Amino acid sequence: MINKCPNCGGDLVITSYRCNTCGTEISGEFEMDKFQRLDQEDKEFIELFLIKRGSIKDVGEELNISYPTVRNRIDKIVKKLGRKVDIEESRIDILDMLDKGEITAQMATELLKEIKNE
Repeated sequence: MINKCPNCGGDLVITSYRCNTCGTEISGEFEMDKFQRLDQEDKEFIELFLIKRGSIKDVGEELNISYPTVRNRIDKIVKKLGRKVDIEESRIDILDMLDKGEITAQMATELLKEIKNE
């Protein structure tokens, strides 16, 4: 299902439904739920996240991306779903990763700047 206008990029609305069995048609203006508005890449990421039972580390290994990159993708999806990302929690996570040696000081600085700008 497409969710963006191929011409201008605006959000699409559903204007009719039809039953393939009896042919009944319902017309109106129906909005897609927030999950239908996610692009295919986001949906596949969420599916993998669930398959890996929420393990950010396992998702990163499967996609061959870093832990911070997985966290950033999660945060972006959370925002697309209309929720706020807890910035303070993200800062603490970044500092914990730095403390454990999972990321460099430069990477931590970049991630903290990214959070500040969002």
